[in-house]
Amino acid sequence: MKFPGLISGCTIDWFQRWPKDALAAVADHFLSRFDVDCAAAEVKSQLVQCMGTIHDDIAQSCSAYFQKYCPLLQPPELRRTIR
Repeated sequence: MKFPGLISGCTIDWFQRWPKDALAAVADHFLSRFDVDCAAAEVKSQLVQCMGTIHDDIAQSCSAYFQKYCPLLQPPELRRTIR
């Protein structure tokens, strides 16, 4: 390997927030395999939208929690030694 420091020093953040419509599309993909016993077809589409909204709300809550408690988890001395 010619540049080991380049690869070992990289950090890729794959956990970015998804848009609500993408979350709903994933929920629709996975729920399309299952028969939902309900009176109307629109109930299944409402369920898909609800799942997308729930996942988006969880992402918002995790982001708020991280912003609130991350400074408590990393004292200044530790941050200086990491840099």
